[in-house]
Amino acid sequence: MPEADFDEAAWRERVVEYRREKDAYFADDTDAPIPDADREGFDGLSYYLSDPSFRRVARLQWAQRPEPIALPANRGPDIEYERVATLGFRLDGDHHVLAGFRAPGTTDLVVPFTDETNGAETASEGRYVSLAVDDVETGADVVLDFNLAYHPFCVYDDEYVSVLAPDENDLGVAVRAGERL
Repeated sequence: MPEADFDEAAWRERVVEYRREKDAYFADDTDAPIPDADREGFDGLSYYLSDPSFRRVARLQWAQRPEPIALPANRGPDIEYERVATLGFRLDGDHHVLAGFRAPGTTDLVVPFTDETNGAETASEGRYVSLAVDDVETGADVVLDFNLAYHPFCVYDDEYVSVLAPDENDLGVAVRAGERL
């Protein structure tokens, strides 16, 4: 469902700025997941071209009773999260639903997902989209922008422990948007 007030030029500028800031963080911040030995030659992450068709309007449904869930990790024990929401949207002509999670003590919604690009074009671990929707009511439409999809930090440095997407968050279609290998 298209947004009546969508300004594509402004959106493209925001995506470019987001990527510029992320690349600067990865290049300059010692807490970033780029190993020190690789930092000097780092010239930015690889991204798909921005594509507004991967900017989806999704219906947000908050869970009446958030469910504690242990999500798999790239290594070590599972990581405790809460399954707090679902996001329903259309992509490639089909209806999809992704679960949204929160780590204890956080407010952003994390939506880990896998798709048909994993292992070849994007990391086999999947990717995430994060949403700041704390003040959004259930049933509201929110923007789920896969152009902002990002790899978990373990993809760049195996010292990081990252949560992986649960099976229920496999889209079964190729999402050629956001970070890529």
